[in-house]
Amino acid sequence: MLITLLDLTQGKVAARGDLRASTHVTGDALGLLLDQLGLEGLISEHGDLVEASPGQRLGIAVRAVRLGADFERVCRALGWLEFEEMAAHVFQENGYRVSRRFRFQAGGRRWEVDVLASQSPLVICTECKRWSRGMGNSAARKMVEDHLEKIRILSENLVDHAAQLGLRGWEQAVVVPLALSLSPAPMRFYGGVPVVSILQLPSFLSEFGGHLDRIVHFTSELPPPKPRPYQTSLRPG
Repeated sequence: MLITLLDLTQGKVAARGDLRASTHVTGDALGLLLDQLGLEGLISEHGDLVEASPGQRLGIAVRAVRLGADFERVCRALGWLEFEEMAAHVFQENGYRVSRRFRFQAGGRRWEVDVLASQSPLVICTECKRWSRGMGNSAARKMVEDHLEKIRILSENLVDHAAQLGLRGWEQAVVVPLALSLSPAPMRFYGGVPVVSILQLPSFLSEFGGHLDRIVHFTSELPPPKPRPYQTSLRPG
């Protein structure tokens, strides 16, 4: 029922009648679910119409996963940006500080990282792509190569963005590229970049230490922040 709700509210409102027809449940059962979701702030109702904002849809998706719904099926019901939100949620659940759509300028051009997650000393830079067949085509491989170059440049200029990313106080950062997909294929490496299904992301993070030797990564030294100048105030005599 929750996945059907995600399907029918993607970029539009859904009629109760359509929800009932698609879920094959009684009107009473559907009403109980919608009432509960409404009380929890996960949907908005306007007469017989049901609406869910992007934030509400993410909450519904998280609820579905926690209830045992297929992770890939839930992600497919989400839009492009919502897929990134789901990835960010997994990082946050594992104790990472997350920046979405992180933009920086270096080498005379602008760059963007879909999801940047930090937990000392790691800075994991994730490219989110909804490949359905893994890394089997040249376009996907080219994306991984470009992502690796982007992360190398970020590592070389990381000191300029330390404050923005909440890295103050770190002595060193290990910058790691990651490509995230919806493909259920086992994790593989291309050019030292791990290509991981979002279904495998929680286990990948829990076992990260065992993968680091196989992952190309860049170490950035972060000097301590300069102390603020001491200011004295003159008291009237």
